[in-house]
Amino acid sequence: MTTLKDIAKAAGVTAATVSRALNNEPGVKEHTRTKIIELAKEMNYVSSLSAKLKSEAQSSSIGIIWSPPVGLFFNHLCNEIQRQASERGHYTLVSFARPEEAMRHFNDHHVENIVFWAGTGWRPSLGFLHEKERFQGTMLAMGGAIIENSHRIGIDRKEAIMQAVRHLAELGHKRIAFVGGVSDKLMGYTVGLLENKLTYDPDYIIQNLPNAVLPEQQIVKVLGKEPGSRPTAFIVDSHGIMFSFIHLIRKLGLRIPQDLSLVSYESIPEMAKLFEIPLTSIGPGIHQLAEQVITMLLDESASVPEGEYLDRTLPCEMIVGQSAVPPSEA
Repeated sequence: MTTLKDIAKAAGVTAATVSRALNNEPGVKEHTRTKIIELAKEMNYVSSLSAKLKSEAQSSSIGIIWSPPVGLFFNHLCNEIQRQASERGHYTLVSFARPEEAMRHFNDHHVENIVFWAGTGWRPSLGFLHEKERFQGTMLAMGGAIIENSHRIGIDRKEAIMQAVRHLAELGHKRIAFVGGVSDKLMGYTVGLLENKLTYDPDYIIQNLPNAVLPEQQIVKVLGKEPGSRPTAFIVDSHGIMFSFIHLIRKLGLRIPQDLSLVSYESIPEMAKLFEIPLTSIGPGIHQLAEQVITMLLDESASVPEGEYLDRTLPCEMIVGQSAVPPSEA
């Protein structure tokens, strides 16, 4: 490793002069400073502090890109990744900045492992691709996006909603509504209806308005149908929409599960405070998801041949509570 003395000898100055020049301190002539800086670059000089910081970061840090910071699920997932990483002697850094900015910061701090949650529709900017090219560590993509030269964890959301439909059908529900966006979850709902030979009604598909706003009028309309035509159960595709949905149901004077059965995608601790009864939910287990992240980054990636990447799809788990029961009407 090149030292200050090596540069001083090549420049014909003292080590103290080299130190002042590299740290931009006064007392060094400008042409001498320029000469020393050029020699340092040619000789691949890295200060002992920088080398120490780089070594420590590469061996013990995990960066998490979470942009934009929306949803309580991600907060719990980050906390669980941090907890499990800490048990392994690692620490985590979380960035809420735009992905390209987060990548630049992690590159500048020599972070070697990066977890990036991005949805299926996410597309990288030129800035992100530039920073990804600079990145010399291991990246793990989650949330649905596929990033070149990165490991990936997918979540089988389609099968999760199919399982939710199946569970409600086994309880005797024939008219099931879906509240959510156009996604693989909606596909799972449609396939689930076909699989279980259940009633399909386009009014039962209640899609979110822009910015994930609950379409209250559409829900009120479908609940106003005749008893033999209104849905007896709802599947809600995220906990964010669930909060608004429950507020509306209570405003309408309806009760869960006496008047309507309910299954939610995602389970978070805050749900226990929202409901008087345990909620039936299906989704990725936070502990298992974080465990998979740690295992893939810190254990399995080391044994993967160069140029190959892990790609794993995790099943969802159902928690059977008391919010879904057999229907009170035929």
